[in-house]
Amino acid sequence: MTKKDIEIFLIEKPGYLKKAPIETAKSIWKKSSKYSLPKNSIDLEKDLNLIKTVQQNFRKAQTLQKERENSELVDLYNQILDRKNAPKKRLFFDIETTPNIVFSWRIGNKINIDHDNIIHERAIICICYKWEGEDKVYSLSWDEGNDKPMLEKFAKIIDSADEICTQNGDKFDVKWVRARCIFHGIPVGVKFNSIDTLKLAKAGFYFNSYKLDYMGEYLGVGNKIKTEFDLWKDIILGNDKVAMTKMIDYCKEDVRLLERVYNKLRDYCPEKKFKYKIK
Repeated sequence: MTKKDIEIFLIEKPGYLKKAPIETAKSIWKKSSKYSLPKNSIDLEKDLNLIKTVQQNFRKAQTLQKERENSELVDLYNQILDRKNAPKKRLFFDIETTPNIVFSWRIGNKINIDHDNIIHERAIICICYKWEGEDKVYSLSWDEGNDKPMLEKFAKIIDSADEICTQNGDKFDVKWVRARCIFHGIPVGVKFNSIDTLKLAKAGFYFNSYKLDYMGEYLGVGNKIKTEFDLWKDIILGNDKVAMTKMIDYCKEDVRLLERVYNKLRDYCPEKKFKYKIK
C-alpha cells in the first residue's frame, strides 16, 4: 500500500478521514484486488501508520482550508461594512439629444415613418453631470455630431458612481446612454443603483404635473432655463458654437434643479434599497 494510493482513496471517500486506520485499511483491501491483507504484523503496522499519517495531514489541510475560507469571509464582510459606512458617490446627470433626420412625404399627427426613411441616426449632443456634495457641474459634448468620444468618457464616470439620480432617466437618459454605447461598442454597466425623481414623485405625490420644471417651481427650488427648438436646429444643422454654449448652460441648470428637487422629495419618500458593489 503506497501513500499515493491512500491519498486517492481518502479524496474519493473523505468520510474515512476520521475513522480508525484499521477500518480505512479494511476498506482499501476490500475495494481493490491490488491490495491484500499484510502477511505479518510488521507489514500491518507499517500500513496502519502510513494511513494514520496521511489522515492527519489531510485533517490539517482541511483545517487550513477552513481557516482560509473564514479569513476570506471576514475580509468580504469588512469590505461590505466599509462600503456601507462610506459616503455614497451619487451622480446627478442629464442629457440632450437630437431627433432622427428622416425623409418624409408629408407632415401631420398621424403618419407612419419606417426606419428605412432614416437618413441620420439620432445621437446625444451633450451630457452634464455633478457629484452630490460638490458645487461644480461638468459637461461633455459631441464632436461635431460624433458622440463616441464623449460616451467613452461618460461610460467610465457613470460606472464609477455608487448611485445615479435622473429625471425620467430609467426610461430615457440611461437607456439613451446604453443605446449609443452599444452602437459604438463602448462597455458600460448593465444595471445601476438608480433613483428616478419622476418615479419618486408619481409614487408618493399627487402633483398637477410631474415635469421637472413644474416640480421645481411647486417645491420652491427654481425653474428650468427657457429655450426654443431653434436651439437644437442651430446645433444639428449649423454646428453653431453659440447655440452649443446655450445648450450646455440649459443642461447644466437641469442638473442643478434635479438635485434640488431630489433633496426636497427624499425626506418624504422611503429609502430605496441599495445594492453594494464589492470590488
